[in-house]
Amino acid sequence: MRIGTLNMFRQGIGAIIDRQTDLFRTQQQLSSGKRINRPSDDPSGAAQLVGLSESLKVTRQYQRNIDSIRSRLELEDSSLAAVGDALQRARELTIQGLNDTNGPEERTGIAKEIRQILDEVKGLANRTDGTGEYLFAGFQGQTAPFTDNGAGVFSFVGDQGQRFVQVGAARQIADGDSGFDVFMKIPASGGGFEDVFTTLNKLANDLEANTPNPATLDQLDKAMNNITGIRATTGARQNAVDRQETVNVALISQLENTRSIVEDLDYAEAASRLNKQSVTLQAAQQAFIKVQNLNLFNFL
Repeated sequence: MRIGTLNMFRQGIGAIIDRQTDLFRTQQQLSSGKRINRPSDDPSGAAQLVGLSESLKVTRQYQRNIDSIRSRLELEDSSLAAVGDALQRARELTIQGLNDTNGPEERTGIAKEIRQILDEVKGLANRTDGTGEYLFAGFQGQTAPFTDNGAGVFSFVGDQGQRFVQVGAARQIADGDSGFDVFMKIPASGGGFEDVFTTLNKLANDLEANTPNPATLDQLDKAMNNITGIRATTGARQNAVDRQETVNVALISQLENTRSIVEDLDYAEAASRLNKQSVTLQAAQQAFIKVQNLNLFNFL
């Protein structure tokens, strides 16, 4: 078999280039600390890393969703707690107003505080979250959900929509409650419903007219019970959010550990490989120098 001089040179240079490429890749791995810097380094591992990175991205988004929903649920709970306190104070004032030792003047004074409580409850019902969205407006977050015409007629202009937020691969949790369910859907003694604003307004009107109505106590109790029930639901969601966060944190840790196993470089092995590749490259270069001197023209 006869090997031409040009072919011999090409093979020698090709071998040197291959060894330089191997050495460069190992240097790059040591510099980056990663075993896989391009898909060609390990196609199977690179594909696995893409999947792991996507899973981490999605799970971290779930965590951001949890931060958002937790903030809204905590704000709702604190708002409902304040409403409950206000209604409790209104109940105490009602009992005081029903006492026959109080005359028109005293009852008028009590009515003034009741109207202050009414304004407080309306303010809480139209409360906004950190992004400026109304907390109890349903899907109509940019519109104040409760209005009144100044003559004791109160309206809900939001909707009964409930936004569910994805907090896990197979878990959604509502981030709030419609103001209709919280403030408007209070069972009335005579049937139907009576909103909490109307109840407080009637109470103030009755006291100002010196004709307090004992039925108001029952209606206030129903409103307070409704608030307590909504708060219990809110608390259950908060607990669910906390549990899901624990699940997500564990999953993120597992995914990061798996990614580290696939991607991270074994420095000791890479350093040893670099040394071996350096020696191999030097040998290839020295061999090429010797071979190129075997050209026939050197002997003519």
